Amino acid sequence: MIKPCFSIKIFFFLFIPIIAYCVQLENWRFPFYDLASRMGYAKSSPSGMFWDNPDQIDSGKTFLDPQLWPDSAKYNANHWNLEPAVSYSSSNANSFYGKNSDFHLSALNDIQYNGFLTRQVLDVDSRYPNDPGFPWNTGRFAAGRISEAYLQYGFNSGFFRLGRMNRNWGPFADRSLVLSANPYSYDGVEFGLHSSLFEFRHMFAMFPQATVGQDLAQADASRYFTAHSLNFMLGQFGSVGVTEAVVFGRKNGLPDMQYVNPVSIYFVTNTNGEGKGNLMECFQWDIHPFLQNVALKGQVLIDDIQIDNKGIGDQKPNHWGTDLGVFWNDFLPFSLSHVLSLEYRFLSRWVYTVSDDNTSEGERYTYLGKSLGFPNDDCDNINLCFTLSGKKFWVGQVGLSYNRQGQGTVMSIWHDDSLTLADPSQYTKDALGYRTEPSIPSGIVESTFDFYLNAIGYYKNYADIQAALHVRQVTNKSNITRAAQFDPLISLTVCLHYSNFFISLSK
Repeated sequence: MIKPCFSIKIFFFLFIPIIAYCVQLENWRFPFYDLASRMGYAKSSPSGMFWDNPDQIDSGKTFLDPQLWPDSAKYNANHWNLEPAVSYSSSNANSFYGKNSDFHLSALNDIQYNGFLTRQVLDVDSRYPNDPGFPWNTGRFAAGRISEAYLQYGFNSGFFRLGRMNRNWGPFADRSLVLSANPYSYDGVEFGLHSSLFEFRHMFAMFPQATVGQDLAQADASRYFTAHSLNFMLGQFGSVGVTEAVVFGRKNGLPDMQYVNPVSIYFVTNTNGEGKGNLMECFQWDIHPFLQNVALKGQVLIDDIQIDNKGIGDQKPNHWGTDLGVFWNDFLPFSLSHVLSLEYRFLSRWVYTVSDDNTSEGERYTYLGKSLGFPNDDCDNINLCFTLSGKKFWVGQVGLSYNRQGQGTVMSIWHDDSLTLADPSQYTKDALGYRTEPSIPSGIVESTFDFYLNAIGYYKNYADIQAALHVRQVTNKSNITRAAQFDPLISLTVCLHYSNFFISLSK
């Protein structure tokens, strides 16, 4: 029997989940970064509500081997670094656009000089040609894009950023209901301010007209996206905050200044009829109400929040979703870092969606056919998981989850325009076709019970390996009426990366 040799760190892999639904934040470290955040070792901003820079975290050094994380003193000084990474994934199921294998290449270029930072990420993936929503060149076995490219100026109490960016806004590093890394990245401007009491961010983006056809019924309009978030820090008790986001279109090509305005209250502007758009109101928290090693995290999203449903022609119901988590860190009497988590998620049948008329006005909450928030709606999920980190170079998880997915999608509409009545006095929710499904999730519901073992291990900062075993029982797979069937999923990913190409620049 061969025993692993810990002294020379021959990596031995355990398990990591493949239930992180969002696109990685363009860095090979992101799986480790996500685990560090779940175990209470990392947050990427003062309030812990913004996740967009997984290569620079000080607290990550206490989690796993320090060689995995960049030296913050070096990275905060003037420098140039280049980090290439290549990975290959394979599974027994067609998980990615009909493929059961994937080749991925990325190269991150980072230059920082006297407060200025420029960052570019090349992203090449063999899955892109099979993605019907990928709008660029797909004539080769793999397709590429620039997933991040921005110029940033940072100062003591904030930053200003211009260019293409990926991010998750909210308490979870791997997802967000309101603003996530789920869609392909887009260009915009963003700035942030923070103090010991609050953290504020604002961003504004214009989606390219060349790709508007997947989200808009007519190609002669411009689409815009704007969002801002204000979070208050409560010291050792954590953070609470609110995020607003609006997608809107204008045929004249000019955005409304009341939505560009970073300190306007979008809820009032939208409800008052000053500006037309698809409004998302989101409340979030990451608090420690009892013990410091117990964290309550969550988001509640309300799509087109309504005070009442009495307005003529404005009777659509509040569409909503919630994402909740309880994390109990290091509660067992042994030295290995660990966390027990219980998470619940629900998104209604109509969240993110709009009517055909609103779609024609550019208000669908999507970019290139992908949700700007969570990838799906019309679904719910509960997940119980135990995570264990050992000997500084492996992390393992075991868990149980139950997931339901209805037939609604983010590309559905929230009512049939053919049911609109000529007499406004007859407007009712039933007459307009709201809530016609008998339950949520709706239609033929796919349900999955999953017992999983997931794993990750690495050798210094040169290589890592990830594996997953999901023992699944699936009913009505692909939303087609079917009896429960055994549907196991096995996957393996190997990644090679190099992060020691680092040149210090003089002041």
